[in-house]
Amino acid sequence: RAREVELGAAADAGKTKTIAAADAERVRLEATAHSEQTRMVGLAEADATRAKGMAEGEAVRARGMAEAEAIKARADALAENQDAVIGQQLAERWPEIVEAAAKPFGGIDQLIVLNGAKGLSETLAQALSQGATGLDLARQLLAGKNGKRRNGAVQTETEPVAATDKPASDR
Repeated sequence: RAREVELGAAADAGKTKTIAAADAERVRLEATAHSEQTRMVGLAEADATRAKGMAEGEAVRARGMAEAEAIKARADALAENQDAVIGQQLAERWPEIVEAAAKPFGGIDQLIVLNGAKGLSETLAQALSQGATGLDLARQLLAGKNGKRRNGAVQTETEPVAATDKPASDR
């Protein structure tokens, strides 16, 4: 009987030892699987971050290239047809120019014209001709007309503009 108990205890000990070894192997395999899963997630996140950075960099490069091409096209257009480009720039800014020219008349509450309707016409014509003279000068400076280019600078040879009471049409 003692032998039987001893054999039963040995069998139980072997069974417990086998279960403990199996549990240890299960824990080791779970830890390895969790470790591998964490590593794979880290690699996937790194790949996603790298791809996002490359896409953003490519987008910035594409925007820069588009801006450079637009600047080059504008420079080519200016070189080929300066008058058209300058005319376009003036047309785009024309509302601002007219507003600036009209600003001095904005504070007038009452206008007394001593020369009648002709005097008013002359005053308005003079104001507009002064603005047109400024626009013509700006066009000449931008276009490099009446000038010689030296080292990229425009040297203009313009005559001074004298103030006059006469409208541009009477000069």
